[in-house]
Amino acid sequence: MSITDDGDYGAKQVGFLEIIWGEGFLSPGGIEELDLMLTGLNISNKDVLDIGCGCGGAAFHLTRNYNVNTVTGIDVEPLVIKRATELAHKYRLTDQTNFEVVDPGPLAFEENQFDVVFSKDAFLHIPDKEGLAVEVARVIRPGGLLVASDWMRSNDEPLSDEMMEYIAAEGMDMHMCSIGRYRDAIALAGFVDIELKDRNKWYSDLAKREVAAMSRSPLREKIVNLIGENEAKNTIEIWKKMIGVLESGEHRPGHIRARMPDAKVKIE
Repeated sequence: MSITDDGDYGAKQVGFLEIIWGEGFLSPGGIEELDLMLTGLNISNKDVLDIGCGCGGAAFHLTRNYNVNTVTGIDVEPLVIKRATELAHKYRLTDQTNFEVVDPGPLAFEENQFDVVFSKDAFLHIPDKEGLAVEVARVIRPGGLLVASDWMRSNDEPLSDEMMEYIAAEGMDMHMCSIGRYRDAIALAGFVDIELKDRNKWYSDLAKREVAAMSRSPLREKIVNLIGENEAKNTIEIWKKMIGVLESGEHRPGHIRARMPDAKVKIE
């Protein structure tokens, strides 16, 4: 959003998104969407890497409700890692969660270090999807799981004017690709049992409800008190631009699940 005041996620941005999506969350859907992503999976006693962990909302939910062993959350934004660490202390989850600021690029972990690689709407900030898939495959253990959601597109053709206008209004690095490109990248990296679920209609409907809520009391007052009247109006306009590309079908949020075979093949 245009209210970023330091990097992609400044203090106002984080505070605003937590008002909309809940404490610790910087993307839509809350715990209900997390539970849907994980439906039917057993990740009990697993070591989890959360890529683009934000303020830790997903990590805390996995720790509290899925009996995971550990969650290591990484993000390139120091402010959100600071917030996640604060919340870990607040929730008394510091023994099971760890949050680290990382540089963009290859993951700074050993091969076969994690049972599960998780991500919630963060891969869109990484341009090289194929390189990302290879890195995820490298750090995941044989038989391990990739569980993610991301903001994607209907195809990999040049962006429409409407989409370019929306991304410019967001003021953030957004490298959305097609669901098909993700499928190909994940398969090429060695994953099997690949599942992709389109969530366009769900978020199109939710985004409209979010705009309606932001436009009236009591949510509107909370937002205005945090970011001011002008920014509140501007943010609603950005949301409406997003709804436009959701309704056109170009913007297609979705879920990604895949498994690394028990006999893992190293991809050079």
